[in-house]
Amino acid sequence: MSLFKALPRATAPAALGSLVSLAAQGFLALVLFKLFSPEAVGVFSVTSQIAFFWASLALAQSPLSLLANRHQEPRAAARQAWRQSVWRMLWLAPLAALGVAWAGLDHGGAVWAWAAVLCLTQLSWLLAQSLTLRLGSLWAMGLVRMVPPVLAAGAVVLGAWCLQDAGAPVLLASAVLGYVVGAWWLWPAWQKGAVAEHGNTGVDEPASLQSDPRSARLKMVHALVDGLAATALAVSWSAHYGAQEAGWLLAVLRVLSFIPALVHTAWAQVVLGSASAVNLRPVHVAWSASALVLGVGALAQTALALGWLDARWQGLSGYVWPLAAWQMAACFMAAYAHWPFQKGLAVVYSWLCITIHLGLIALCVVMPWLSPATASQHLSVIAAYMALSLGGLTLWVVLSPSRQVSGAEESTTH
Repeated sequence: MSLFKALPRATAPAALGSLVSLAAQGFLALVLFKLFSPEAVGVFSVTSQIAFFWASLALAQSPLSLLANRHQEPRAAARQAWRQSVWRMLWLAPLAALGVAWAGLDHGGAVWAWAAVLCLTQLSWLLAQSLTLRLGSLWAMGLVRMVPPVLAAGAVVLGAWCLQDAGAPVLLASAVLGYVVGAWWLWPAWQKGAVAEHGNTGVDEPASLQSDPRSARLKMVHALVDGLAATALAVSWSAHYGAQEAGWLLAVLRVLSFIPALVHTAWAQVVLGSASAVNLRPVHVAWSASALVLGVGALAQTALALGWLDARWQGLSGYVWPLAAWQMAACFMAAYAHWPFQKGLAVVYSWLCITIHLGLIALCVVMPWLSPATASQHLSVIAAYMALSLGGLTLWVVLSPSRQVSGAEESTTH
C-alpha cells in the first residue's frame, strides 16, 4: 500500500496548508529577529499568549468536539460552538485583564484591547478549520490554514518597511488581519441550506467507538489548565527575567511548537474528521515531526553562529535545545492525540493532561521564588519535566486497551 493511499483524504490539503503556514511562521521569526527589538517581540508574544489562553478557554475544546462527534450536523454544531464561545469570552474578560496586569505590560488598557480582538478572531478561525474538515472543499481545507499566517507575515514586512522603528502594534495588527481573513471560512455555518462542495450531506456516520464523552465542565477545566500553563510560562518569564528573556524564549517556542501543532491539525484532527479507515501508523508521523524539530533547531543555531541574526538575539542560543527536547515529546503525543477518543479513554486522558499542566504551572510560578536559579537552569528543569511527562502520557495512550464507554458512564459525563 502506498503512502498516499494510507493517508486520509483531507491530509494532503491540510498538511500543505499547515506546511505553508509553518514556512510563514519561520519567515516571520526571521523578520522578527532582524527588524524588531526583543522588547517589541516580548510584548507581542506575551499579548498573543494571553489572547490564545483566552480563546482556548472560551472555546473549551469545541473544535476538537466538532470533529470527534461526527454524528452531529456540522453547521448547526459550529454555530452553537461559536455562540457559546463568544459568551464565555465575555465573562472571562476579567481573568484576561488579570493576566495582562500580571505581565506588567499594559498602558491604559491597550494590551487588553489587543488581546480581546486577537481572542475573538482567533477562536473564530480555529472553529473554521474544524468546520472545513467536516464539509469544506479540498481547497478550503488548505487555504484556511495557509492564508492567515502568510497574510500576517506579509503585513509585518510591509509595516516594518513603511514605519520607522515599528514596534509591537505592527505585529499585533498584522496578526489580527490574518485571523480576520481566516475566520471568513466559518461563514458556511450560517448558511443552513448549503451543501458541502465534495458532496457530503453534512452528517457523517459515527466512527466505531469514536466520540467525545467528556462533560462541558471537564472540557472547560482542561482548556483552563492548558491555557494557564502556556500563559504562566510566558507571563512569569517576563515578570521574573524581563521582556528580553521572554522575547528569546517565546520566539524560539513559537517556531518549534508549531511543529507538534502541525501534527495535531494536519494528522490527528484529520483522522478524527475522516469517515474512512487510516492505515498510516502514528509512530511514523511522530518520528518525522521530531526530525523536523531537530532540523529547525539546528537551523536556528546555524543562523546564530553565522551571524545571520541581529546581535541582540544571541541570547536565544541557550533556549533552542531544551525547547527542542520538549517539542519532540510533544510531537509524539500529538501523533497519538486521536487515540483517546477512538479507544474510549478521553475522560482519563483529559485528567492526566490537567495533572501534567498543573505541574508545569507550579514550576513556572513557584520555582523562581524557592530557588535562585537562572533563566537557563529554570528552562532546563521545565523542559525535562515536560519531555518525561508527555513521553509517559504517550506510552499510556499506546498501551491502554480500548474500551467502549457505557451508556451509564456517558450520561454522567454530560
